[in-house]
Amino acid sequence: MNRNKEFITNTIILFIGKFATQFMSLLLLPLFTRYLLTEDYGLVDLYQTYITLFVPILTLRLDSALFRFLVDKRNNEKETNKILSNIIIVMMLCTLLTVLLSFFIFYFIKLKYIKLVIINLIVLMISNNVLQILRGLGKTKDYSIASIITGIIILSLNILLIVFFKCGADSILISSSVANLFCIFYVIIKTNLHKRIRIKLFEKKLIMDILRYTLPMIPNTLSWWIVNVSDRTIISKFLGIAYNGIYTVSCKFSNILNGIYSIFNMSWQETAILHINDVDKEKFFSTMINQLLMFFSSLSLLIIISLPFVFNILIGKKYITSYSYVPILLYADIWNVLTNLIGGIYVAKKKTREIANTTIISAIINLTVHLLLIKFIGLYAACLSTLIAYFSMAIYRYFDSKKYVSYTLNIKSIILFSIIFLCSYISYELNNSFLNVTIFCLAFLYLLKTNYHTIKNIPKLLKRH
Repeated sequence: MNRNKEFITNTIILFIGKFATQFMSLLLLPLFTRYLLTEDYGLVDLYQTYITLFVPILTLRLDSALFRFLVDKRNNEKETNKILSNIIIVMMLCTLLTVLLSFFIFYFIKLKYIKLVIINLIVLMISNNVLQILRGLGKTKDYSIASIITGIIILSLNILLIVFFKCGADSILISSSVANLFCIFYVIIKTNLHKRIRIKLFEKKLIMDILRYTLPMIPNTLSWWIVNVSDRTIISKFLGIAYNGIYTVSCKFSNILNGIYSIFNMSWQETAILHINDVDKEKFFSTMINQLLMFFSSLSLLIIISLPFVFNILIGKKYITSYSYVPILLYADIWNVLTNLIGGIYVAKKKTREIANTTIISAIINLTVHLLLIKFIGLYAACLSTLIAYFSMAIYRYFDSKKYVSYTLNIKSIILFSIIFLCSYISYELNNSFLNVTIFCLAFLYLLKTNYHTIKNIPKLLKRH
């Protein structure tokens, strides 16, 4: 299959499933901001950020190995069964240790929602890993269906529990746990996983190869957590849980961009792995990285010019102060997109140590800037530290990754986008209706011009064989 068609086809299939989930998450935002107290919502969000940290660490980042190792052997059933058996056995041992540790936590730690948090943690440990089996085996349709099922159940249960049963923020944890249990069962049925796992296939050498790939990803995960979510811990400590709720709402809009990119990134990683050794890889990677970067830059611009018209509709009055922080986080996420696009090269080359090194540097920058500024500029410190951290990591990775693939970035397009985004930001803060409409029209013309060739070529690419 043509490389571009392969990428676009996979992306469309993944987009249908994952965007449906992201859209459902966005639908829940008005529900949370209207029915939940800022303190409760902020607390549960803080718990969920810790869950996102502990899930990959407690499973030794085996999710990344499931995808990466299965891609290379997806047409060899004997080899895929061996990979699945070894990784799943290790994963279940990790889960068992977590369950045993949970009994200790239940006994000694008394925190609100703690039982629900631990249940959610254990379910997500299994769910996040088995989902990667579908990706590794090339079952993108089933991956999307699993995501849609999870999203529908989360949406339905939250509405049922919060609106009709008048439950509190614990509904978020309950809904997530139930939905991901259904997701696990769906994957098991679709892959016949229970029939493919054999203890006799356990192989020490394969386990060592897998761990050599995954263990450097653990400090990388810790560093990403510092860059992405330590902000919430610092905010809660210095400003209070209620401010964390406000910051969480600010992040929801940049999370739209992140959520959509995560879909493209899954497809991009697979494409990078399959074509990292192509003869024309420099040209291919240059084209793909620049086109995808401009597409997401345009999408971030579309979000910022649209927000003044819809923000008051989507967000409850208790969270209205979150308005001012959104643009900085959106711009920061463009550098995060570039970082992850370059990261596809590292994944393709299995250079997980380099991924970790670049992320650790960024994490140190993020933590330092945030702690230095939070007493002086409040929540703006979280936004700026995130921006500086992502920018630094993107620049570092750009120069470091060129030793593997000699690609080029379109610097002029990046500068032009930054200028237009700055103008949109000024219009956003002034919140003048006439100026907003004017900037909206100009930005929309820019979007069409920037992405004209990409949009024009999509139908052709889909028709190619």
